[in-house]
Amino acid sequence: MGLAVGEAEGGPGRLRLSRAAAIAPIYLAFAATGVGVALPGVLLPAMLLRWHLQDEQGGRLFLMAWLGSSLGALLVRGSLQRALVRGSIAIVSGALGLSFCAGRGADVWMALYGMGLGLTMTSISLVRRQQSAGSGTEMVRLNLLWAIGACSSPSLTIHALTVGDVRPVFCGLALCFAALAAWTVLQTNLSIEATDGNRASPWTVFHAVPLGLIVMTMLITGIEASAGGWLTTYARRGGHGIAEAVAAPSCFWAGLLLSRLFWSVYDRWLTHDRTVRASVVLMGGAAILLVAGHNGALMLLAAFCLGFGIGPTYPLLLAWALRFQGSGAIFFLAGVGSACLPWLTGLISVERHSLRIGLAVPMIATLVMVALSLALPLRLWSMGDSAMRDASAQNPAPF
Repeated sequence: MGLAVGEAEGGPGRLRLSRAAAIAPIYLAFAATGVGVALPGVLLPAMLLRWHLQDEQGGRLFLMAWLGSSLGALLVRGSLQRALVRGSIAIVSGALGLSFCAGRGADVWMALYGMGLGLTMTSISLVRRQQSAGSGTEMVRLNLLWAIGACSSPSLTIHALTVGDVRPVFCGLALCFAALAAWTVLQTNLSIEATDGNRASPWTVFHAVPLGLIVMTMLITGIEASAGGWLTTYARRGGHGIAEAVAAPSCFWAGLLLSRLFWSVYDRWLTHDRTVRASVVLMGGAAILLVAGHNGALMLLAAFCLGFGIGPTYPLLLAWALRFQGSGAIFFLAGVGSACLPWLTGLISVERHSLRIGLAVPMIATLVMVALSLALPLRLWSMGDSAMRDASAQNPAPF
């Protein structure tokens, strides 16, 4: 009888342990995508120098990477397991191509690299969304792990920035995703199909999701990609050494990480719509401070506050959008935002001969988000599914 009780008590514990072991690689893979997203920005000074590129061409690398990411999000259909394998293989191919291309065909390899990231991130997000019944808190926690990966990325590139060689970092990342592809192929518990919404035309997202929510989602990813992508180069142009150049993106990603950690712990005591408004206002102030000067301490403070504001904003906006339509279309549009703003930053930097003026692009985007957050019905979007449907029936077109 005692043995039976012991087995009964041990059974649930072993079951929880087994479930944790089954999803741990998925979470680790999402953290690795955070490393992958942050890497091009952190390594940009080395790539510009090694491949003799100007800021406009550097911005085009971001454009190709995140347009590729948007395309990857649209390609997530059918089996999410197969999509995850395809995404991992694309990352491996793109990373190896960037390692050995010596600048030739870099746009193509960057597009493939970004497409792999889009496939992988969208597949994992949809898997966890189905497993957690669309919880906004789960999206914040999942993105917390992504932020841990992004935050660790600058420290992995110190040697590469010092010697100007990007190959070891990209090859190491390729090895990680090759292992993920092999692990995913062997799994039998990931045979999850994409939802019906993912099979629909991606353009139906404009009918299903409020336009204001789409715009805010595109802007927040664009601000994150532009600031995170150009911070290292901005620090170097300001006369700072390798330590400060690494510290700038580290502060940005650390702010993003800490805000998501704070939200994941205290989400029950925080109002989602007020959190987004407060975060957007903080982003606006930080972006203005970042453009105002190159002073080391102020730059690091601005980078941290900007990341802290972005932290919970994107996953909350994403969770709201996925309530209206649970498909990869919103990931595609978010990717368009993350592609265009860094490219515009580089383009304006070359035209005006100043990266500081180029960074006015994400600054203006934050101010637009401040205006939208004050004008749009965030409280309606942040309601639970049933309450949102009832409110939407009374207000069918919440811009």
